[in-house]
Amino acid sequence: MTTGNENRISNLPTDLLISIISRLTVLEATTTSILSTHWRYLHRYITHLNFPIYLPRVDMNDPYIFVVTRVLHLHRGGRIKEFRLCMSRCFKYGMDKWFEFALSKKAEIIHLRGHPYIDYPYIDYKALFLRLRNTNNGFECLKDLCLLGPGMTDQDLKLLLSNCIALESLKLEYPFELENVSIVGHTKLKHLNLSYLKACSIVIPNAISLVSLTLRILNDRCSMQLTCMRDQLQIMHITARVESNCEMYHMYQKSRVDLVNVKHLELTFIAVKFSLGPYFLSNFFRLVRLVEACSSLDKLVIKLPILPPSHDECTLETYVGPRCELSPKYLEISRYSGAPSQLALTLYLIDNASRSLQKVSVVAQDEEALARARHDFQHIASVSFSVM
Repeated sequence: MTTGNENRISNLPTDLLISIISRLTVLEATTTSILSTHWRYLHRYITHLNFPIYLPRVDMNDPYIFVVTRVLHLHRGGRIKEFRLCMSRCFKYGMDKWFEFALSKKAEIIHLRGHPYIDYPYIDYKALFLRLRNTNNGFECLKDLCLLGPGMTDQDLKLLLSNCIALESLKLEYPFELENVSIVGHTKLKHLNLSYLKACSIVIPNAISLVSLTLRILNDRCSMQLTCMRDQLQIMHITARVESNCEMYHMYQKSRVDLVNVKHLELTFIAVKFSLGPYFLSNFFRLVRLVEACSSLDKLVIKLPILPPSHDECTLETYVGPRCELSPKYLEISRYSGAPSQLALTLYLIDNASRSLQKVSVVAQDEEALARARHDFQHIASVSFSVM
């Protein structure tokens, strides 16, 4: 009976078999070669090249970089749909060749990821563009690009974006060498994620199709011009430091943009010092304009700075926030420790969103904080508690 089932599967059209095993990781797809002679070379034609973070069957004499290079060398398919590679460590050399391979195969999705702090992936973009100067270079097919620690310069990013005319999703993490980021002329871009930037400026003037925007800024003095915020924007993730001189807080305070279709807003705060409770509150109140501008919010997530209660110099009477009309139906407070500034902020949000708020969720940073949260919000209806 088993043999019959195996024969029926093997008798399926070759294109269909390739489509089936293309849904597996490269390692899993390769193991199908032992099933029969008909399956022996099918894995060389898969259209989804997904390299897992670990290759457990590779011995010490065949490191990750060798396995990836060998798989690409043996690949015989004319075109691939996606190329995903996630490494537990990074290799300074080889990444540019893998990127070029994915482009040559007209991949629509390219995700190259590794560890950002261990010799980040190196791609010589200038040399890459020189080698791919002809119009049929694969960039025009790219729709989804993710690079971790790409090490690209401002000019590299400009060249990359000018060639990727169909790009719909762009994610750059730890691009420490970028100084002045400009996303210009990309009317098809729907998802933009710029994480852990040290850039001095970010300009996004005309991304009229943008649906989701994620910004995680490490430079407190970073200036931003985000005139792309129009009716189509639905998801925003903003990360900022707690420091009182951060340009971003002032930018949103002066903003007059109405984000009428934003349904999900997530604000994450990072504290580099423990004694920043008052700064955190005062800066958050500058961001209230941004929250208020999202007049149709379904969910508001606040990820609080890690702040032990004993190091918080704030009291509940330290700051009185401005009255405003907030609209979230669901409020999630994450990393709650019970510090006075965190309690004050949570009560402020609940009070100013009382007309629309249907549910509150408090995620405590430990069991002790969970006990404080249950005590602090016992009078709030429809509240749930959990631990990180």
